[in-house]
Amino acid sequence: MKFNHTLFSLFLFIQCFSQNSDNQEKIKNNLQNYFLYDREIIHVQFNKNIYVNTEKIAFKGYVFSKNNNSPNLNTKNVQLVIYNEQNEIIQKQLLYTTKGTFEGGLVLNEKFIAGKYRCHFYTNWMNNFYEDDSFIEIIQIINKKDPYNFESAEPNYKTAKVTFYPESGIIINRISNRIGVKIIDCNLKGISIEKGIILDSKSNEVASFSTNKMGNGNFYFIPNSNESYTLKYNSDKLNLSEELPKSQETGVTISYNNNLSNNKLAISIKTNSSGIELLQNKKFILLIHQDANSIQKEFSFSNNKPEQILFFNKKYLPIGINSIRLIDENGNEISERLLNNFGIATPETNIEAKIIKNDSVALLGKINTKMINMSMSISVLPAENINLETKKSILGTFYLNAYLEKPENETYTYFDSENKNRKQELELMLLNQKRGKYLWNNIKSNPPNKTFVDAKGVTISGKITNKLSGNSKYRIQLISLKDKIFEEADLDKNNEFEFNNFFAQDSTEFILQLINDKNKVLNSKLFSRISRYENPFKLSLNNEINTCPPSIIKENNFTFSASNNKSIKLEEVVVFNKYKKEKLTYEKEANSIMANSFKIGDNEFGSVMDFIARNGFRIGINEEDNTPFVRNSRNTAFSISSAPPGIYLDNEMLLDFDFLYSLPITDVDEIYIDRSGFSDTAGRSGSIKIFLKKGIKTEIINYKFSKLFVTNGYAKNIDYKISEFLTQKEFSYFGTLNWTPNTTLKENGVFQMKFPKGNQTVIQVLIEGFSEDGQLISEIKKIPVVHP
Repeated sequence: MKFNHTLFSLFLFIQCFSQNSDNQEKIKNNLQNYFLYDREIIHVQFNKNIYVNTEKIAFKGYVFSKNNNSPNLNTKNVQLVIYNEQNEIIQKQLLYTTKGTFEGGLVLNEKFIAGKYRCHFYTNWMNNFYEDDSFIEIIQIINKKDPYNFESAEPNYKTAKVTFYPESGIIINRISNRIGVKIIDCNLKGISIEKGIILDSKSNEVASFSTNKMGNGNFYFIPNSNESYTLKYNSDKLNLSEELPKSQETGVTISYNNNLSNNKLAISIKTNSSGIELLQNKKFILLIHQDANSIQKEFSFSNNKPEQILFFNKKYLPIGINSIRLIDENGNEISERLLNNFGIATPETNIEAKIIKNDSVALLGKINTKMINMSMSISVLPAENINLETKKSILGTFYLNAYLEKPENETYTYFDSENKNRKQELELMLLNQKRGKYLWNNIKSNPPNKTFVDAKGVTISGKITNKLSGNSKYRIQLISLKDKIFEEADLDKNNEFEFNNFFAQDSTEFILQLINDKNKVLNSKLFSRISRYENPFKLSLNNEINTCPPSIIKENNFTFSASNNKSIKLEEVVVFNKYKKEKLTYEKEANSIMANSFKIGDNEFGSVMDFIARNGFRIGINEEDNTPFVRNSRNTAFSISSAPPGIYLDNEMLLDFDFLYSLPITDVDEIYIDRSGFSDTAGRSGSIKIFLKKGIKTEIINYKFSKLFVTNGYAKNIDYKISEFLTQKEFSYFGTLNWTPNTTLKENGVFQMKFPKGNQTVIQVLIEGFSEDGQLISEIKKIPVVHP
């Protein structure tokens, strides 16, 4: 039988095509499965990062959705854990998040001694993933009693470290290789050098390079596997000698040209002659992806050329960092590079500062791009402020660090519109990465499982401990009069109850009471507690607070002024008046400015309820549940269901008024009655505050409710105020002129704010924010203060 070569070749072609097509579909499915669940990224702007120990610390947080490239509207709970330099937990906070933002602060106390602190922000949902999307900010606290030593802008040259980053991870024998170089000190501060050289074993110079202020550089050379190569650099401050890694006999590298016209991207896959022999009959897939968004192209080395060049249109690539991966026929990754797609320009502002009346500064700004429902925070600092040594950016967090295995500490420079070299610097930094955040073996074989819930709110739970009749259906009422909260939950068969996903803020006081199916409040013994999803962060954190000493300028330190406690003592002036005002014992405690006060004498008659009725309130019995009521006569002319007044007995709020009918008015020392309602923080229709005479037993009073004081809920937002300093120089170095966590943006993109001048001629303005549609803004500007 004659063999049909044509049919056999066609069969091989169909088989190869089918196999590669299956591989592409498998890669696509792997990406979709791995990035199925949305991931949150957090960025936090502090008003500054160095604080005197008498100040308050303020911050604004932004939570971004990776899948949607917009604010994460589902996030409700953000955890904050603060560590000291010994990695001991100093404080924890639960931060309430709405519309993708949260804000808060810290009030410094004795636990915050002078030193550096790591503020770690994360969510419970983040624990489902192998990659770290949490946020860390290092703040420093200084003691006014101690001199402050200014740190040198120079790196610590004695601790300089050289790391090599061959393109795609290997150096290939006898072809041109691009090698990344990073030189940093023990504080991760970049070291810039003008010319370093690469020498072979015979001291011949084979390449030279320089590094930028971030410590990044690169060079090209053709290695010989039989040779050894050494980096050399010598100056009066720094001497370096570091041996390069050995070159490999063969391998594959990925390089690219990201600066072509017409929005084109050229990717080169290169090997040497030895590699051609091994690879010419193999099929490869070049994958470019960001999360689950991907482009794939098949290719081979069948033309016997050691370099294969593939072209892509960048308009199909997501904005920000993309991974370029070379995948073989078995789905294994051969090499990886990181690529940044700069995309569209980010919004910018035009800002001016003017002196206005009352010696204030008006800061006027306008954003040059239309941004929908903008959330923006602004910190204004004196020009000489020392707080901008490390510059982070919301763009750097969401567009850059979200895809780096080891996040960059300083990211603002890569997105600063005034940095003309930012594209080149960013590409050089990406070269000097060992790999991206997402490991291919995880993507291929270990998709994340939804083990940790997306925590929302806290849980208020408890149990009724006394025996209940089985003939009624019972419910628990949860009440906060001040916050106008009124919720109900059923008791289960074990007499237990739960209020899930509940907003409960620290220092809030809740009232819990048991009612039956007839809505009657019953006596009960009730145990309650507050719990929250407070799982520790699953991934290990890099200890960013290291023991590396900063470079200190010994002759340049600052001493704070000693506080002057001298005050003027006024001479005592005595005024005699024959009128004797009746002395009230509980006037301050009652805190009732608008109230009529009554000192109860022995000539009063009737019960407390009778006295209340004689002083402007209506009393009676509800026909539905046979319970007593008290109503303000001012508000009940048209409605019998208006809110009752807040009635307090020795500062305890009453919800059951039964015993007031039997409590003699002569047992009362003082009563404060306010029918206006201004004296009651719970927002009731007036207030009645009753204080019993000393010695009167209150055991007969039967409270039909329990109280729950929140201590494990959402952190209360601080009342941030600008700290005062004794001298202008102290304020210029360490002060804050203004902190506005929520800047109001008008429809035309205009915003404005006012703050005290503070003798400033130039100010620094720090802006961070995002819009509803995912646009980001981040600017640091120095603005002159214009005098009229």
